[in-house]
Amino acid sequence: MTAPSRAELFHTSPLNLAPEVVAQERIRPGITITDCTLREGQQAAEVAFSAEDEVIFARALAELGVPIMQVGYAGSDDESVRRIRPECPSLRLASLLVGWQPDAPEALHSARAAGADICSVLFRSTDAHLAKLGYTRSTAIERVQQLVAQAVSAGFADVAFGPSFSTLADQDYLFEMYRAALAAGATVISLADSTGTVKPSVVRQIVTRMRGLSDTAGVRVHMHNDFGLAMANTLAGVEAGADWVEVTVNGLGERAGNCPLEELVIALEALYGVRLPIRSDRLYGLSTLVSRLTNVPIPPMKPVVGADVFANKLEIHVVATAADPTLMEPFDPVLVGNRRTIRLGRGTGPTGVRMKLAELDLQLAEPAVPRAVELVNEFAVVHKRGMADEEFAAMVAELGGRRG
Repeated sequence: MTAPSRAELFHTSPLNLAPEVVAQERIRPGITITDCTLREGQQAAEVAFSAEDEVIFARALAELGVPIMQVGYAGSDDESVRRIRPECPSLRLASLLVGWQPDAPEALHSARAAGADICSVLFRSTDAHLAKLGYTRSTAIERVQQLVAQAVSAGFADVAFGPSFSTLADQDYLFEMYRAALAAGATVISLADSTGTVKPSVVRQIVTRMRGLSDTAGVRVHMHNDFGLAMANTLAGVEAGADWVEVTVNGLGERAGNCPLEELVIALEALYGVRLPIRSDRLYGLSTLVSRLTNVPIPPMKPVVGADVFANKLEIHVVATAADPTLMEPFDPVLVGNRRTIRLGRGTGPTGVRMKLAELDLQLAEPAVPRAVELVNEFAVVHKRGMADEEFAAMVAELGGRRG
């Protein structure tokens, strides 16, 4: 029997690849992923990586195949760059340069000396933010051009210009900033929805306009999740021609977080036919590693890597999955290193009980199965949760069942 192809492991809507839909998209080849977990993710309220954690995480990213890792801030996190550089030679390391800090010129040189490959020049873009920093529109542009030119001269492989709060800025001024940065030598320009307040249609419009500034410079998107739109906005940017994308593992980040790496990788392949050079079968492992390092649990219903996203409980769904998993799943869990499970709780029927018995290598006389179904459902109502495997095993023993 021939093993299914990778494409056959996806069970998504055929409408996604309909010619009239694809014709509206401007997806560019060679989409570049930058993981920002050590920088943006660490800005989440509860997250703090130790020096050892940084190296462990960097190795896992490299093994996954992520090409770029944003390590932290130029100047203040140079030691992290030095620590990771020899351990992960395949990773391109990026440092974020806070452009309005007085020591920014020195910081970019120290980051380069530490081994950073990419300098991302951060500057504010709204009038209100600039005023608080003591900048006018013209002096801000002068500063950006100065720093971009210095970063180019310092020998960074790529120099990005990242104006924060860019979805709140006056768009004509924002594009003045982009043009100035490109003229100074920037190889990437970025759209940052820093407070997560824009909708996908606006992202498409802005990225389309950004794409028109240069056919060779990268266009990057950095999306926050305050309205639950980080993933949708990132994909909207890719549809419009963005070819650099910033993400974090498990969506970690300030406030509501950012676009999750694991969700984006699988969505690009499943929904757009874009397969990145990333080991997607290691996504679940990476997600659980970061959860352990940060002590931030993975929600059970989290897309792609949640414990319950390939679980079925309702009898009619369990029956359907037993007959053909493609009837209930958008893709095979093997693609991301996750697994298919049967959960027991309110709505469980005899098929679910029998499958759980087989999964746990338990035996129970068939006449006792209806009673097991009743007890599982009663347990769920009383305890307001599903029944754990060890609780089910204890119940089976009370009903006269046994192991093996």
